[in-house]
Amino acid sequence: PFRRFAMVSTGAPFPHFPAHVRRGRRIRRKAAVPAGDAIVLGLATSLAIRGAHGGAVVVQDPVEFVNVLTGTAGGAQGQQHHSTGNVLPVTSAPWGFNHWAPQTTNDKTSWWFDANADTFRGLRCTHQPSPWIGDYGWFVIRPQFGIAGDTWLGFTSYHGDNVLRPWLIDVSSGPHGVRMELAPTDHGAAVRVSFPDSIPATARMLCVWMPFGGFKDGDEVHARRSGRPSGTCSATPGGLNVESRRFSGGMPGDNTFTFHARIEPVDMKDYPIQTMEEMPPCFEEGFQYTPLDMPGQGRTTEKSADACQQRCASVAGCEHFTSWPDGGCHISDKGSKKTKQNGVTVGPAKCPGPLMTRQCCFLLGERSSLELRIGTSFISADQAKEALDREVRDGTLEDLAEAARAMWSAELGKVMVQDAGPNPVTAFRRLQVFYTSLYRALLFPRRLDESTTQGIKHWSPYDGKVHEGRGVTDNGFWDTFRTVYPFLSLAYPMRLGEIIDGWLNAYRAGGWLPKWASPGYRDMMIGTFADVVLADAIIKNISGFDYDVAWQAMRKDAYEVSGPKDTSRGKFGLSYYRDQGYIPVDVKVGEACSRTLDFAYADAATATAARRLGKTEDADVLVARSRKALEMVYNPRSRLMGRKKASGGWQDKPDDSWGNCFTEGSAWHHSFPPFDLAKLAELHGGEDRLLSRLKDLFTTPGNFGVGSYKVEIHEMREMRMLGLGQYAHNNQPVHHIPFLFALLGDRNTTSHIVRRILTNAFSPDGFAGDEDNGEMGSWYLLAALGLYSTAPGINEDYVLASMPLFPRVRLTELGLDIVADGAMEGRGAEIIAEVAWKSRPWHGAAIPYSMLRNGGTLRFAGDGGHIAVSGLQKTPSTRERMEHALRGRRPTDGTHVAEAVAASDASAGPPPRLPHRGAGTFDQELGLRHAASGSGLDGWLPLVLGAVGASGLLWLVLAAIRQMTAVTPSKMRD
Repeated sequence: PFRRFAMVSTGAPFPHFPAHVRRGRRIRRKAAVPAGDAIVLGLATSLAIRGAHGGAVVVQDPVEFVNVLTGTAGGAQGQQHHSTGNVLPVTSAPWGFNHWAPQTTNDKTSWWFDANADTFRGLRCTHQPSPWIGDYGWFVIRPQFGIAGDTWLGFTSYHGDNVLRPWLIDVSSGPHGVRMELAPTDHGAAVRVSFPDSIPATARMLCVWMPFGGFKDGDEVHARRSGRPSGTCSATPGGLNVESRRFSGGMPGDNTFTFHARIEPVDMKDYPIQTMEEMPPCFEEGFQYTPLDMPGQGRTTEKSADACQQRCASVAGCEHFTSWPDGGCHISDKGSKKTKQNGVTVGPAKCPGPLMTRQCCFLLGERSSLELRIGTSFISADQAKEALDREVRDGTLEDLAEAARAMWSAELGKVMVQDAGPNPVTAFRRLQVFYTSLYRALLFPRRLDESTTQGIKHWSPYDGKVHEGRGVTDNGFWDTFRTVYPFLSLAYPMRLGEIIDGWLNAYRAGGWLPKWASPGYRDMMIGTFADVVLADAIIKNISGFDYDVAWQAMRKDAYEVSGPKDTSRGKFGLSYYRDQGYIPVDVKVGEACSRTLDFAYADAATATAARRLGKTEDADVLVARSRKALEMVYNPRSRLMGRKKASGGWQDKPDDSWGNCFTEGSAWHHSFPPFDLAKLAELHGGEDRLLSRLKDLFTTPGNFGVGSYKVEIHEMREMRMLGLGQYAHNNQPVHHIPFLFALLGDRNTTSHIVRRILTNAFSPDGFAGDEDNGEMGSWYLLAALGLYSTAPGINEDYVLASMPLFPRVRLTELGLDIVADGAMEGRGAEIIAEVAWKSRPWHGAAIPYSMLRNGGTLRFAGDGGHIAVSGLQKTPSTRERMEHALRGRRPTDGTHVAEAVAASDASAGPPPRLPHRGAGTFDQELGLRHAASGSGLDGWLPLVLGAVGASGLLWLVLAAIRQMTAVTPSKMRD
């Protein structure tokens, strides 16, 4: 805990710190302090305090602030009527091949962990990207806990210190105190179980379990048809081989999918292995048998459907059973008939065989602990063994945990909060949310790469074959295109190029870009937003992928119609959109309004990339289609996007009615698409009228009609809970809207709204809605940095939205420093007074990526802050003169001034591809150094020498002397 903070002296001491804290010593023991100091002392135990006075909080190890439990409690399926994130407490490597998490339930659903549960069922190797998508390639490692009646059940709390961390799981469970630990690698893990003396030797075992799914689950149906079980394990010399074919969808046509695991004891001893067989599922849900009871029998209460089946098997003449959710059990003979009945389970007296091995256990005997090594692969059992030998063989669990921690520290450290502000209470809370959000942003998409003896390869879920190169999966582009990829551009541009290369390999294998991938093509959500991600990378000149292949994939999405029975790829409804300019609400294409607008966004982004690549004819066609779509679905009567019929008339529905034509929202949430702000303003009758309608969104009461959903869903409740009118931050379609005010000339409104959302919609406990593959976390990161990309793929701009949450943050891959001067909290702290880029004033509402990518310092000044800009000027270039002339004008055509500059200065060309040099800090750029003597000349002379040639040296020295008299080191923080 002592590595979390350091205090740097910048001002007066904090009067509320106890004296021994103010003197600057580390706190290593509890001390008797006044009651009013208790909360501060609690935080101070995580601080290392340097200097004689209190001061700015500096992060020493960002991984200490990650709370993997954030967003994991309750949720839509956890007796809680709203989502706090609907995520898992993942332990893994960044972008890990596998994720690991404790399991709290045996339910056959996606909601198998709840942070508020007190149960422990083992550690699960999982690949679940969302509970709405489900898991695949999973198994559970579990010990016997010694509980009478259920030997596989333990009890614990997940909220203790160091129980769940990104690099380590350490769970002790009652009543006996069985302990399980796990440290991950990218393709493997080390697991250790420790049994207390109270567990008898005959019960000491550590097992690998792959339970059956439901009778009608797709993986079990496939298992019966193919003759390949959905999961099995077998003992081999030195350990176990495990095969999991559990999945919830997204498999290639021939479905050759198998997830392999090789598991071996660390001490390489030949432990006895016990296998356990289970009967394949034969129960069906949603039915009952009538009459319910055979002659002479009646209702009994049984603890489960299995127990009800056992009762049936024990009664002569019983053919079927019916089990009710309350435990009611009815048994019937061959004269009964099966009828539909929701929530009820039926089955035969005995399931047809054969028995299958679904669990394999290492028997410890008198030994009290066992440590296992695990290697995994989607390619083969041999490759799983290769992964074990490569990543896990030579390390102890402690070694692997420290290596995993180092990986996380290195990745999180690329977004380094160098100064978290003067108030440790506020700083601690913000850092928790910030680095937890960053952790979430680095979990997906999942890398499928495997290091083989023939180089990097991957099993592709898009065609079921093994290919060379990178592979990626587990990503919903409808969510992530908005924030995850724009954030990666800023913080991890080289990793972004690798990820996009993986998506292009998906296109090469399957013929289409995925819309939702898990592991292969999934028919989930609408739009082809992978096109937007590719376009954004192209216009930002991100390196690491083939631009020609990217263009082929985008163009196919734009023009080709996918098969009528497969809506998991391409644009379903494209023929209507192409021929009529929109998708009518009455042509049996679901979510027609949102689908039209999402197609238009992809067209606009593809057009931007086309123009950059010299495909001007395609660019013209796609821009025209995009603008026409806006014209066709804008309803001037409601001043929102509307439900347009094939006849051209409008379907009348309340503005706040959810669903039907709109995806997971109402007209309010989909009526302000950012891809053509000029056209949107034109439809509204000008920028002022558009601004007025945007304000209506935030002031109209947050009521809703359930619409086609028929029932109230958690997204509706979450919108109402936030108290921002019809603005629903709990879901993705509105995430750009607060930043439109700034682009339309009203940055203060953007600042107020953004700060309120940062404060009220995020906490160390959870998120305002589902945290989908890092999208919600990435929104927080961008907004906290004061930069937000409102229209990825359309332009390269980041809106200068609100004062950053921290005084100084460094993005190391770009060499970009973000500095904030002014009050960090309190009334008006969010308002931007001035902005400077590389010590020169910046007056635009946004700044282009092409400038940020070369590194430098972006400095914000708020109320009470001031930016000391360089007084030295040089003759401006043509580009700079045009920028100066264009600054201050509102962007009205959806593009940034930098694009107009580039168009007028053709000789400039696009910026070179990454990677680039890492720029120095703000101190290095200005050449400022605070000498111990406080000499002004020592600080300003490097600036003078670095800025000009020798020919103007005398004049510049005089200028420096004049500056010295006006600016003292005490006025210059940097």
